[in-house]
Amino acid sequence: MNNEFYMNLALNYAWESQALSLPNPSVGALILDSNNAIISLESHQIYGQSHAELKALKSAYIKLTNNKELENINNPFEIYDFLIKNHNGIFHNTSIFVTLEPCNHFGKTPSCAELLSILKPKKIFISAPETNNIASGGISTLRKNGISVECGILENMGRDLLFPFLCMCNNKSFSIYKIAQRLNGSFDGGIISSEFSRIYSHKLRNIADRIIISQKTILNDNPLLDSRLINGKSPDIIVIGRENKLHKNLNIFQDSNNRKVEFISNINAIPFDGFNIIEGGAELFGILKNKIDCLLVFISPQIKSGSNFYSDFNGRILHSMKMDKDILLWIQKS
Repeated sequence: MNNEFYMNLALNYAWESQALSLPNPSVGALILDSNNAIISLESHQIYGQSHAELKALKSAYIKLTNNKELENINNPFEIYDFLIKNHNGIFHNTSIFVTLEPCNHFGKTPSCAELLSILKPKKIFISAPETNNIASGGISTLRKNGISVECGILENMGRDLLFPFLCMCNNKSFSIYKIAQRLNGSFDGGIISSEFSRIYSHKLRNIADRIIISQKTILNDNPLLDSRLINGKSPDIIVIGRENKLHKNLNIFQDSNNRKVEFISNINAIPFDGFNIIEGGAELFGILKNKIDCLLVFISPQIKSGSNFYSDFNGRILHSMKMDKDILLWIQKS
């Protein structure tokens, strides 16, 4: 097994929770013991909670020491303090692969670079450098503390993983158009995606600032547009159309979480700040395709007659992965 193999594992694992940590980046971390056996593989999944490196160190500590005391500690600062006080040099012969340069500052979570400098693993492999000036400097901190660091392992793939985060940093906005379709491209006629895929969609809804949808889709499908599969929140909704065209007994008006439902008929008046999920058919896609950053395409292994997307679009596949019986594509707009 070479370094690219282990980094690829960390990258793929991070993609499984892509965008769930926004406005933070999706990051994966993998730790090998002295025999090059994988002892932990983790990712950053929730904003404000433990980063991938801290989660991987926690898991590795429990496995190396068989000390279960750390299992019930979830506060990142408490994990940080516990590892500093109790590591006893157990990480000295480990190698760590991380998809992004470890953060070098204290904020909602402690500095991963400082913790690693204290724990002193044998070597750290990094895919992509940190681009945020606030968090950068981790590589320098590690090297100053005598830790061997190798950078640029599958760097282009590491940068692709950062795309949603970089959109948020540079534009204060990240907008995806979510499509669920069959092998022949048809997208209508009831539920298409597997429950596994729909759970991931609900996780994204749970952190979204808003869902943007057309009046036509509301009338045709009467969707709930909530996060019920994970008991999450119901995001605010922007309906492109006029309120007097919709009955108040539709599902979007029945939510008990007091979410905001706003009607906008002027496309140029739609706010796109923050994280936006656009859901709808071919007509809405044609109207808003210049506003999106990524397509999120769930492809189900079915063939059924129905409507297809007919609008032109050029993109680049950032990542593809299996989601239960489905295939998920992250496609960046070219």
